[in-house]
Amino acid sequence: MMRMTGPRVLIAVLAVFYGVFVWWYGGAGKPLTPEETAHYFALLDGRTHSHPNPSLRAAMETLARNDDGREFFMVNLIDDPEDPEAAAAYNRLIIPELLKRGGIPVFLARPFGRFMEPEGLEGWDQVAIVRYRSFRDLLEMITSERAQEIEELKAGSVSKTHVFPTHVQFSFIWVRFIVAVLLVALGLALHLALRRFAFYARN
Repeated sequence: MMRMTGPRVLIAVLAVFYGVFVWWYGGAGKPLTPEETAHYFALLDGRTHSHPNPSLRAAMETLARNDDGREFFMVNLIDDPEDPEAAAAYNRLIIPELLKRGGIPVFLARPFGRFMEPEGLEGWDQVAIVRYRSFRDLLEMITSERAQEIEELKAGSVSKTHVFPTHVQFSFIWVRFIVAVLLVALGLALHLALRRFAFYARN
Protein backbone atom coordinates (compact mmCIF):
# COMPACT_ATOMS: atom_id res chain seq x y z
CA MET A 1 0.00 0.00 0.00
CA MET A 2 1.32 3.44 -0.96
CA ARG A 3 2.55 5.49 1.96
CA MET A 4 0.50 8.70 2.28
CA THR A 5 3.22 11.23 3.00
CA GLY A 6 2.60 14.96 3.24
CA PRO A 7 3.69 15.68 -0.36
CA ARG A 8 1.35 12.99 -1.70
CA VAL A 9 -1.54 14.37 0.34
CA LEU A 10 -0.75 17.87 -0.93
CA ILE A 11 -0.72 16.68 -4.55
CA ALA A 12 -4.01 14.85 -4.04
CA VAL A 13 -5.67 17.90 -2.49
CA LEU A 14 -4.48 20.19 -5.31
CA ALA A 15 -5.63 17.63 -7.91
CA VAL A 16 -9.09 17.60 -6.32
CA PHE A 17 -9.18 21.41 -6.38
CA TYR A 18 -8.27 21.40 -10.07
CA GLY A 19 -10.86 18.73 -10.83
CA VAL A 20 -13.55 20.76 -9.10
CA PHE A 21 -12.47 23.86 -11.02
CA VAL A 22 -12.59 22.06 -14.40
CA TRP A 23 -16.04 20.70 -13.54
CA TRP A 24 -17.28 24.18 -12.52
CA TYR A 25 -15.66 25.99 -15.46
CA GLY A 26 -17.00 23.49 -18.00
CA GLY A 27 -17.35 24.86 -21.50
CA ALA A 28 -17.85 21.69 -23.52
CA GLY A 29 -21.34 20.55 -22.60
CA LYS A 30 -24.16 19.06 -24.62
CA PRO A 31 -26.36 21.21 -26.89
CA LEU A 32 -29.76 22.29 -25.64
CA THR A 33 -32.46 19.73 -26.32
CA PRO A 34 -35.81 20.84 -27.80
CA GLU A 35 -37.42 19.99 -24.45
CA GLU A 36 -34.97 22.20 -22.54
CA THR A 37 -35.49 25.02 -25.01
CA ALA A 38 -39.26 24.78 -24.66
CA HIS A 39 -38.91 24.75 -20.86
CA TYR A 40 -36.75 27.87 -20.68
CA PHE A 41 -38.88 29.84 -23.14
CA ALA A 42 -42.04 28.84 -21.31
CA LEU A 43 -40.48 30.27 -18.13
CA LEU A 44 -39.50 33.39 -20.05
CA ASP A 45 -43.01 33.82 -21.46
CA GLY A 46 -44.53 33.19 -18.06
CA ARG A 47 -42.81 36.12 -16.42
CA THR A 48 -45.41 38.69 -15.44
CA HIS A 49 -43.07 41.67 -15.06
CA SER A 50 -41.80 41.92 -18.65
CA HIS A 51 -41.18 40.11 -21.90
CA PRO A 52 -38.24 40.37 -24.31
CA ASN A 53 -38.92 42.50 -27.35
CA PRO A 54 -39.71 40.52 -30.54
CA SER A 55 -36.29 40.97 -32.13
CA LEU A 56 -34.48 39.87 -28.96
CA ARG A 57 -36.84 36.92 -28.58
CA ALA A 58 -36.19 35.86 -32.19
CA ALA A 59 -32.41 36.18 -31.70
CA MET A 60 -32.55 34.07 -28.55
CA GLU A 61 -34.61 31.39 -30.29
CA THR A 62 -32.07 31.24 -33.13
CA LEU A 63 -29.21 30.90 -30.65
CA ALA A 64 -31.08 28.13 -28.81
CA ARG A 65 -31.77 26.21 -32.05
CA ASN A 66 -28.11 26.50 -33.12
CA ASP A 67 -26.65 25.84 -29.67
CA ASP A 68 -23.63 23.54 -29.63
CA GLY A 69 -23.20 23.37 -25.85
CA ARG A 70 -19.85 25.18 -25.99
CA GLU A 71 -18.68 28.16 -24.00
CA PHE A 72 -19.04 31.55 -25.62
CA PHE A 73 -18.02 35.13 -24.97
CA MET A 74 -20.61 37.90 -24.95
CA VAL A 75 -19.27 41.21 -26.24
CA ASN A 76 -20.96 44.25 -24.69
CA LEU A 77 -20.58 47.73 -26.18
CA ILE A 78 -21.90 50.12 -23.56
CA ASP A 79 -22.70 53.79 -23.11
CA ASP A 80 -21.84 55.20 -19.71
CA PRO A 81 -24.63 54.49 -17.19
CA GLU A 82 -27.24 57.14 -16.53
CA ASP A 83 -27.24 56.04 -12.89
CA PRO A 84 -23.77 54.98 -11.61
CA GLU A 85 -25.30 53.65 -8.38
CA ALA A 86 -27.63 51.37 -10.36
CA ALA A 87 -24.66 50.17 -12.42
CA ALA A 88 -22.72 49.33 -9.25
CA ALA A 89 -25.75 47.51 -7.80
CA TYR A 90 -26.17 45.59 -11.07
CA ASN A 91 -22.52 44.48 -11.01
CA ARG A 92 -22.81 43.37 -7.39
CA LEU A 93 -25.79 41.20 -8.33
CA ILE A 94 -24.74 39.86 -11.72
CA ILE A 95 -21.21 38.73 -10.85
CA PRO A 96 -22.29 36.15 -8.20
CA GLU A 97 -24.99 34.92 -10.60
CA LEU A 98 -22.35 34.47 -13.31
CA LEU A 99 -19.87 32.73 -11.00
CA LYS A 100 -22.60 30.37 -9.82
CA ARG A 101 -22.85 29.13 -13.42
CA GLY A 102 -19.20 29.11 -14.46
CA GLY A 103 -19.33 32.54 -16.08
CA ILE A 104 -16.69 35.21 -15.54
CA PRO A 105 -16.06 38.79 -16.69
CA VAL A 106 -12.83 38.54 -18.71
CA PHE A 107 -12.29 42.00 -20.16
CA LEU A 108 -13.30 45.60 -19.49
CA ALA A 109 -11.88 48.56 -21.41
CA ARG A 110 -12.66 52.19 -22.12
CA PRO A 111 -11.90 53.71 -25.56
CA PHE A 112 -9.62 56.76 -25.38
CA GLY A 113 -10.14 57.95 -28.94
CA ARG A 114 -11.75 57.19 -32.29
CA PHE A 115 -10.09 55.58 -35.29
CA MET A 116 -11.67 53.66 -38.20
CA GLU A 117 -15.47 53.59 -38.15
CA PRO A 118 -18.43 53.97 -40.55
CA GLU A 119 -19.61 57.53 -41.03
CA GLY A 120 -22.34 58.53 -38.60
CA LEU A 121 -21.68 55.68 -36.18
CA GLU A 122 -21.98 56.69 -32.55
CA GLY A 123 -19.11 55.80 -30.26
CA TRP A 124 -19.24 53.63 -27.15
CA ASP A 125 -17.92 54.43 -23.68
CA GLN A 126 -17.00 50.90 -22.55
CA VAL A 127 -16.26 47.47 -23.99
CA ALA A 128 -16.91 44.47 -21.75
CA ILE A 129 -16.54 40.77 -22.53
CA VAL A 130 -18.20 38.13 -20.36
CA ARG A 131 -17.55 34.40 -20.62
CA TYR A 132 -20.56 32.08 -20.35
CA ARG A 133 -20.14 28.34 -19.82
CA SER A 134 -23.01 27.67 -22.23
CA PHE A 135 -26.17 29.19 -23.66
CA ARG A 136 -28.04 26.91 -21.26
CA ASP A 137 -26.46 28.81 -18.36
CA LEU A 138 -27.50 32.14 -19.86
CA LEU A 139 -31.10 30.95 -20.21
CA GLU A 140 -31.03 29.60 -16.67
CA MET A 141 -29.85 32.98 -15.37
CA ILE A 142 -32.45 35.06 -17.21
CA THR A 143 -35.26 32.77 -16.03
CA SER A 144 -34.05 32.49 -12.43
CA GLU A 145 -35.76 33.88 -9.35
CA ARG A 146 -33.49 36.95 -9.48
CA ALA A 147 -34.10 37.61 -13.19
CA GLN A 148 -36.51 40.48 -12.58
CA GLU A 149 -34.10 42.23 -10.23
CA ILE A 150 -31.24 41.73 -12.71
CA GLU A 151 -33.32 43.12 -15.55
CA GLU A 152 -34.47 46.17 -13.62
CA LEU A 153 -30.97 47.05 -12.45
CA LYS A 154 -29.54 46.57 -15.94
CA ALA A 155 -32.21 48.84 -17.43
CA GLY A 156 -31.17 51.57 -15.02
CA SER A 157 -27.44 50.98 -15.39
CA VAL A 158 -26.98 51.52 -19.14
CA SER A 159 -28.41 54.12 -21.44
CA LYS A 160 -27.62 52.14 -24.60
CA THR A 161 -25.85 48.87 -25.38
CA HIS A 162 -24.98 46.55 -28.24
CA VAL A 163 -24.52 42.89 -27.23
CA PHE A 164 -23.54 39.90 -29.36
CA PRO A 165 -22.14 36.39 -28.67
CA THR A 166 -18.82 35.14 -30.07
CA HIS A 167 -16.81 31.93 -30.20
CA VAL A 168 -13.07 32.22 -29.72
CA GLN A 169 -11.00 31.39 -32.80
CA PHE A 170 -7.62 32.24 -31.31
CA SER A 171 -6.50 33.44 -27.89
CA PHE A 172 -3.37 33.46 -25.74
CA ILE A 173 -5.57 33.33 -22.63
CA TRP A 174 -5.93 29.68 -21.59
CA VAL A 175 -7.81 29.79 -18.32
CA ARG A 176 -7.56 26.09 -17.49
CA PHE A 177 -3.80 26.13 -18.12
CA ILE A 178 -3.35 29.32 -16.07
CA VAL A 179 -5.23 27.79 -13.13
CA ALA A 180 -3.14 24.61 -13.40
CA VAL A 181 0.09 26.65 -13.34
CA LEU A 182 -1.12 28.66 -10.34
CA LEU A 183 -1.97 25.47 -8.44
CA VAL A 184 1.45 24.00 -9.24
CA ALA A 185 3.09 27.20 -7.99
CA LEU A 186 0.94 27.11 -4.86
CA GLY A 187 1.84 23.45 -4.33
CA LEU A 188 5.57 24.16 -4.60
CA ALA A 189 5.28 27.09 -2.19
CA LEU A 190 3.36 24.98 0.34
CA HIS A 191 5.82 22.10 -0.06
CA LEU A 192 8.79 24.37 0.66
CA ALA A 193 7.00 25.91 3.64
CA LEU A 194 5.82 22.59 5.13
CA ARG A 195 8.79 20.31 4.59
CA ARG A 196 10.50 21.64 7.72
CA PHE A 197 7.69 20.18 9.85
CA ALA A 198 7.90 16.56 10.95
CA PHE A 199 4.18 15.86 10.48
CA TYR A 200 4.50 16.65 6.76
CA ALA A 201 6.78 13.67 6.11
CA ARG A 202 5.03 11.23 8.46
CA ASN A 203 2.33 8.72 7.43
